[in-house]
Amino acid sequence: MTALLLTTAACGEDGGTGSAEGNPLSKAQLSDAVLTTQRDLPGYAIREVSGSGAEGSARAIKKVCQPIIDVTQPGATAYQKRLIMRSIAKKPTGSRNPAAVYLLALLSTESEAAAEEFVKDLKSAINACDSGFRTTSTGIHNKIRSVTANKVRFGEGGVDFSLEYRTGVKIRYVVVQDGAALTNISAQDQFAHTYMPVPEEIVDAQRRRLEKVTG
Repeated sequence: MTALLLTTAACGEDGGTGSAEGNPLSKAQLSDAVLTTQRDLPGYAIREVSGSGAEGSARAIKKVCQPIIDVTQPGATAYQKRLIMRSIAKKPTGSRNPAAVYLLALLSTESEAAAEEFVKDLKSAINACDSGFRTTSTGIHNKIRSVTANKVRFGEGGVDFSLEYRTGVKIRYVVVQDGAALTNISAQDQFAHTYMPVPEEIVDAQRRRLEKVTG
């Protein structure tokens, strides 16, 4: 299972200049703003992940639950497919395998108002769909067993929640809104059977880098 972050948008094919006032970001600005090397996040390995196919085709049977599904397929929210993704891992001492893997998506919505509305709808969906809901994708039905809201550490524009699928897969997500941009990070362990928190240092590092670009 994958999940990830939202990115910015602008007028024209890739026009516009993102700013602290909440204007959408261009694809070039997103590329500059996303975490890229270990210098951005010491102690972690960062690699590029293609955003191709991140739009997804899954739909919630209950419409109110759709924002939760859109977090798991961030391309569905990205304006004009303006989405940059990264895989981030931190290997524990003495082990070749990472204790957890994080998938980061940085994307832009059409405007700051659109990003705020998405976060608002996501919070409502978590409250309304906590007992689980059914989904469908290309004719195949699945089920989210439960949705749990976690303590928010990133202000009013932040959301932290956990999903358990019918198969037992457990993934935790953090979504943070800054202007028109959305940062979407998922966390899971090697077998996705235990909830793993999204480290604050990853969220903070991404927000600092984004702020340098947007001003």
